[in-house]
Amino acid sequence: MPFNFTPQKPNPVLTTFVSVLGLGLTLINSPLAIGEILNPTLIASQPQAATVTGKEGQYVAKIIVNSSADTTWKVLTDYNNFYRFLPNVISSKVLKTEGNQKTFEQIYQVQALVFKQQTRVVIASTETYPQQIAFKRVDGDLKALQGTWKIEPISAKQVLIEHQVTVDPGSTPSLTLFYNIYENSLKQTLGAIKKEAESRN
Repeated sequence: MPFNFTPQKPNPVLTTFVSVLGLGLTLINSPLAIGEILNPTLIASQPQAATVTGKEGQYVAKIIVNSSADTTWKVLTDYNNFYRFLPNVISSKVLKTEGNQKTFEQIYQVQALVFKQQTRVVIASTETYPQQIAFKRVDGDLKALQGTWKIEPISAKQVLIEHQVTVDPGSTPSLTLFYNIYENSLKQTLGAIKKEAESRN
């Protein structure tokens, strides 16, 4: 169990931790391919936990959600309420809206061993309803962060979410530790999104 002690000099790796829609060290060797959504029987036989592939800051994460594309979209774009259901997010709010483009701020808190740190990141998103959300970091504690969220319908009540992301923490004493934390949070975040979307049915 982690301690509640906050050190005088925070660990820079944890300070720059971010999950962005915040994700496993346990990787699945054969993730579901996008093309396989054409076969409902195959989809039904697939495990519905999140899968994460990639390394060193470039990842693809996928999860099957038993919800409609519209409901899933509403969860992925519910920026003001991310803190209610995404792990490690303690604050989230939209700063600016212009048509299908939004800028929002998130504050994350991560605790590991004796370290407890917060991270701020400002993200600009471009929404293409109901298929894709493209995002990129415009301010905050990471050097770079960009990617997409895609929703692929399987049926009227089931979708495949694919999350592609590239992240660069900038200066850090341990890239390996940063990427391990980030990969872990990816899987947790997709699981949280699945749970929230299914609860809104």
